[in-house]
Amino acid sequence: MKEFILNNSEAGQVDHYTMQTLGIPGLELMLKAGSYVSLKTKKFLKHVPGSQVDIFCGTGNNGGDGFVAAGQLSEWGVTVNVWLAGKPEKIRGAARHYYEQCLEKPIHIRYVTKHDELPSVKDISQADLIIDALLGTGFQGEVKGIIKELIEVINRAGRPVIAVDIPSGISGDTGQVGGVAVKATATVTMGFLKRGLLFQPGKRLAGEIFLADLKYPAKAFTLLEHETYLIDKKMIKQSLPAIAEDTYKHQQGKVIVFAGSPGMTGAAFLASQAALRSGAGLVVSAIPKSLNPVMEIKSTETLSLPLPETESVTFSKAALAAAAERIEWSDVVVFGPGVSTNEETREFGCDLLQSVAKPVIVDADGLRVFRNNLALISKIKELIITPHLGEFAMMTGQSVNKLKANIIDISRQFVLNYPCTLVLKGAPTIVASADGQVAVNSTGNPALATGGTGDVLTGMIAGLCAQKMNPFEAALCAVYLHGLAGDYGRGDFGVRGLIAGDLLKYLPVVLKEFEKVV
Repeated sequence: MKEFILNNSEAGQVDHYTMQTLGIPGLELMLKAGSYVSLKTKKFLKHVPGSQVDIFCGTGNNGGDGFVAAGQLSEWGVTVNVWLAGKPEKIRGAARHYYEQCLEKPIHIRYVTKHDELPSVKDISQADLIIDALLGTGFQGEVKGIIKELIEVINRAGRPVIAVDIPSGISGDTGQVGGVAVKATATVTMGFLKRGLLFQPGKRLAGEIFLADLKYPAKAFTLLEHETYLIDKKMIKQSLPAIAEDTYKHQQGKVIVFAGSPGMTGAAFLASQAALRSGAGLVVSAIPKSLNPVMEIKSTETLSLPLPETESVTFSKAALAAAAERIEWSDVVVFGPGVSTNEETREFGCDLLQSVAKPVIVDADGLRVFRNNLALISKIKELIITPHLGEFAMMTGQSVNKLKANIIDISRQFVLNYPCTLVLKGAPTIVASADGQVAVNSTGNPALATGGTGDVLTGMIAGLCAQKMNPFEAALCAVYLHGLAGDYGRGDFGVRGLIAGDLLKYLPVVLKEFEKVV
């Protein structure tokens, strides 16, 4: 089953369906959840029994998971202190059941309802570990009052912290901080991934993330209107096509890359090479004619196509007719890496995109064709666009901050309004299909934050598309493999030392892991 990523509303729907329709009791789900927390805590502790754990609980279900963990840790000989934020009469349902069990065990429970009942840092500095079970994923807005003060005490204590489901103060929908949030060493999240754990700053504050399998039936996820899930290794293995023993270069697919302008021949080189390194049989580097000698020297494996240019040495409108034969020959068309902001080149791009009836990938400067012109998207049969947040903001007219605050829903609505495959580059990168699926990448690291890595990704998508993969699957696989190449490169070069050209050396290594020849 896919690793689904849910927002607060979707998580509530799945929980309600699981308990009310499928008949799985809330007591059972909470027991499983709290048990995962206690087991993970046990692994963090050096000595069980003999350790001290302080657990901060709210009066909701998140606190209920904390009560389960408190009871089990106490049974294993751990000294457990519970700090309850609020009055016990507010505790309801399954959480109430496990709270009452704690009352029957040697657990020291202290009630914090006002400022002078707060623990001091000294009070909890002897704890071997702290468990944060104050607020769950349903939290929205800004943390205030006693909860805010308790979070500040936890953060000042300097002890390892395990957060239950999500660090208190982080929005489960967006990963944004509601004024203050717990900084966790690790987070045990229940049943399925939460959006707020995958996007900054929530991801950073969550520490190491452990997914607790509560055995939700697959049927419980069928009620989701649109799927959001994590891209994983199994998905790539299933999606990448096998290569026939008797294949040949034309069968492996043909790509034409329109890229480059003065100072930007590197973009053309990286995109073209990445298409080859991803398995395309033939790649043509189409470039303004004055720059062709540079490409002839830089790349011996790609074909080059010098085209009519403007006075600024960028593609002119006449380039379309001059490239017509190669466009017809190709299986996939790329437009954009380093083509400049020249207006005539932009017009060339508009004409090009409307003239091809095959997969086309638009990146970087090429994305300017959609500025104040999103209707153009509906005229392109198989379109993949690969903006970073700034470029997407330019296209949509929304601020980067607004995009960050609701990136999944905005991306999904965009592709539903303007059918295409959207690769929104970031940390993490997401891929949205024309039917509203959103896949979130699980590979990659800050070493990829350097010029040219996006050109490599564009070439990879083109190379996989040329091998008859559909646009969404090609983009999904390319994003994962691109990130994995970056992870391998980080191991050798570190975060600062890796450059885009290094990725080309790692692509064969990562692709070999998934290679199937029949």
